This record gives sequence, structure tokens and C-alpha cells, in this order.
Amino acid sequence: MYHSFFWLRLLAGLFTERTGKRILKISRLAVRLGQVLLLFVVGYYLIYRNLVLNWQVLAEQQWSFRLFPFMASLLAVAIIFALNSQIWRMIVFALSGKHLKAGRAAYIWFISNLGRYLPGKVWQLAGMAVLARREGVSAVGATASAIIGQVVHLLAGAAVGLYFLPTELTGAFAPLAHWAWLGLPPVIIFLYPPLLRKLLSLASRWSGKPPVEVNLKLRDLVVWFSLNVLVWLAYGCCFYYFVKAIYPQGDLSLAAAIGVYAVAYIVGFLVIFAPGGLGVRETMFAGLLTAVLGEVGATVTALGSRIWLTLAELVPVVLVLIAGGLPAFEQNDLETGRQDE
Repeated sequence: MYHSFFWLRLLAGLFTERTGKRILKISRLAVRLGQVLLLFVVGYYLIYRNLVLNWQVLAEQQWSFRLFPFMASLLAVAIIFALNSQIWRMIVFALSGKHLKAGRAAYIWFISNLGRYLPGKVWQLAGMAVLARREGVSAVGATASAIIGQVVHLLAGAAVGLYFLPTELTGAFAPLAHWAWLGLPPVIIFLYPPLLRKLLSLASRWSGKPPVEVNLKLRDLVVWFSLNVLVWLAYGCCFYYFVKAIYPQGDLSLAAAIGVYAVAYIVGFLVIFAPGGLGVRETMFAGLLTAVLGEVGATVTALGSRIWLTLAELVPVVLVLIAGGLPAFEQNDLETGRQDE
């Protein structure tokens, strides 16, 4: 389970081998306990507290489902996913000099994206690096492009979330959220190339792998960051129309939808023991949307968002599998980065 606990191995590498093994063993147990706790919280908060105890309200609610905005938002998210794969293609070219075809980049991106549904959050990056190397991308370029692409994507999402999330939706955290914009400068600082290079070098050394040395240019990072900001804005717009399709009577603004989507998605991603942000993202959606949709409307919308996003991710995967076939992984494929190609 090396890749599932990659970040733990980085920490363990700072200590002796025996101590490191103990840290990994304890951490694996902590992850399992976290998953059990997550199931309890989601089961109680989303299912029992918000739906079962409000069953009469749920039954009396006049529900209306709008098919067109639902399908339009679903298609738009799938298209944005495809565009996102082309941003990663740009990163690959800048870091390795390898010009991937648009179709192959989309194939790699969508297939590796399935790794998000495995605990640990790094299977997606590992799969992307492996498939990129099979297309002739160097080991260093493949690994670095996968990591940097994810980091820039998250930084852009954090910036969008910090800027657009309304304080009135944060409840008891409103006083803190009022100053959320102060988090924007630290986010921007991470675009400084020497800082990113140092982080990559530290990660490589701690994990016992060869140094990942890439030529990062500020201009490229700004372009990738800006494109990812547009991607997050588009995601938020799609989420807005999804909410209008599920719960049209809700009073959710477009700006609020953008902020809620970015914050909930990133929090779900950062919780390492939640595959695909399962449960965490829905809980965040429900908590942030309660002020404008009510408990029942927010919970139904949150649970529906899981189906909506899963369809948006799986339908393109089926299409690329039909076009490109199923990739065959060998046992040693995920031992990435041991030596340059």
C-alpha cells in the first residue's frame, strides 16, 4: 500500500527504519478508524438527522426535477473534464518536451482519474505518471507533471473558494470566513518556481527517490493557474444549474454556488481516508447550502451531487475505454521515479 500512504512514508523517512514502520502501522490504523468515523458521521448527519427526523417535511415538500438543466450541467462538466486534460497536456509539454496527442492526453487523464476513488489520494497521480511514461514521457517529466498539475489545480480551487464563498453560508464560522480573503496571498506564493522546486526536491529525497528537477517558469505557472481558475469557475456554474435542476425553489446565487462547490470539493479531496471525497464532500455541501435550501433541500441536493458528478466522470471514461481500450498495468508499473528514462 505504498502509494496509499506516500505522505506517511515521507514522514517516516525522517526517523529510523524501525520507528518509521511503527509510524506507518499506527497511521494505517488511524486511517481505518477515520473511515469508520466518517461512515458514522455521514450516516447520522446526512441520513438520520437531516432526512429521517425530517421525513414529514420531506414528504410534504413539492419536489420538481428539471431534466434539461440537469443534463446540460452534466454534459458541461464532462466537457470541462476534457478541457482540464488539455491543461495537463500543456504541463507535460512544458516539463518534458513531449507533445502528447489531445486524444491520448484525454485518455490518460480520464483513466487515471478513477484512482481518486481509492484511499490515499495518490493512485490518480501514480496512474497518470505510469500511462504518460508509456507514451514516451520521461519518468521525471511524467511524475512532475502529474504532481504539479494537481497542485496548481488545488491552488486555483482554493483561491476561487476563498474569494467566492459567502460568509452568510458558513454559520458559526462566519467571523473567520469574513477574513478568508487573507488566505489568497499564501496561495499565490506557492506559484513561486523556486518554492515549488524545493518542495519537489524534499519530497523526492524523503521518499528515497532520485531528485525531481524540472525547469519551472513563472510565466507557465501563471498560465496554468489562470486556466485552472477558469475551470473552477465553470465547475461552479455547472453546480449552480444542477442545484436549480434538483431544487429550483432554492435561493442560491451563482457566486455562492461557485464558492460552495470549490470549498466542498477541495475539503473532500484533502481528507485522505475518503475515496473520491465520499461523504466529506456531501457533508460540506449540506452544511453550506442549509442556509439557502433548508436542511432537507440541502441534504437531497448534496446526495444528488454524488450521482451527478459520478455520471459526469464515468460516462467519458466509458467512451475513452471504447476508443482506446483498457490499459494493462504490470506489477512494477507503480514503482515510479526510481530512475530516469
